[in-house]
Amino acid sequence: MASLVARAVRRRHPVLIEVRASVSAPGSPRRANEDGCGSAGLYAWVIDGATGLGDEALLDAPSDAAWLTAVLHEALMAGAEAETRPLELLRSAANVATERFNAERRRAPRERYEVPTAAVMLARFGDVIEIVELGDCGLWIETDGVMHRVGGSDQQRQWENESARRLMGGGQGRTPEVTAYLRTVRNTANTPEGYPVFAPDHGSVRRARQHVYGARQGRALLITDGFEAAIDDYGLYDGAGLMAAVEGDVDGTLATIRAVEADDPDCTRYPRFKRSDDATALMLRFAAD
Repeated sequence: MASLVARAVRRRHPVLIEVRASVSAPGSPRRANEDGCGSAGLYAWVIDGATGLGDEALLDAPSDAAWLTAVLHEALMAGAEAETRPLELLRSAANVATERFNAERRRAPRERYEVPTAAVMLARFGDVIEIVELGDCGLWIETDGVMHRVGGSDQQRQWENESARRLMGGGQGRTPEVTAYLRTVRNTANTPEGYPVFAPDHGSVRRARQHVYGARQGRALLITDGFEAAIDDYGLYDGAGLMAAVEGDVDGTLATIRAVEADDPDCTRYPRFKRSDDATALMLRFAAD
C-alpha cells in the first residue's frame, strides 16, 4: 500500500517534522498490506489493520482491513491541518469511517468479528508531544539521550504468544479451531469485557488512551507490532538499537526481521499466528522553532 507510506508536509508550523525513514510491507506477497503510516502538519501516525476473520469480504477492497486502514489514513490526512488535538482528529476519523462503512458495505455484519478494526498510534508534535492510541502499535521517543516507550502491549503480546503456542503447536498452521478461537476473541472488541480498538463505529474512540510528553526536540519511531516484534519477540534490538537501525537502513532492518521469521516457518521457536505479519515503521526528527 505504497500510497500510505509517510510523507512530510511542511507548512508554517512552530515545529519542524522531518521524516527520516519509512517502510510499510505486507507479511506475504500473496496478501494485501493492511498497515499504513503517514505524516501531515504536526501529526504522524501508524495504523495496523486487523486481518479479517470472516468467510467473505463486506467491502469492495483488497481486504476489509486494508479498506479501514486506507479510510483512516485519508481521514487523518484530511483533518490534520484543522484539528489541534489528537483525540478530536481521531474522533473525526471514526465518524468518517462509520459513515463510509455503512454506505459502502455489501451487507451488515452478522457478528462483531466481521467488523474491520485497526490499531492506531497518533502523535502531535508541538510544545509537548500529545499522543492518542488504540490497540498495540508502538512509539519510541528519544530526547536528550533518554528513551521513552509509549504503547505496545506486553500483556496482549504474552496472551498472543501463549495462545499461539497452545493452538498452533507442532506447526499445524491455522486450523478451524484457531479461527473459531480468534473469532471469539474478536467478538469482544470494544465491549466492556473486551479490548478497545479503532473501528467504523462512532464510539470506538471512547476508550482511547492519551499521553503527554514534555519534549520539544528529538527523534520518534512509530511502529506496528509486526515491526516491534524485533524487540519484544525476537530480541534483535532494544529501543535505541531499533531506532538507530531504522534510521540507518530501514529496508535492511525489515529484511533482518523477515530472515528470523523465515528461519522459523512453522512458528514453533517464536509462537505466532502467522509466519510474518505486516510491518510498518515511520522514523522522524522533530524540533521546535
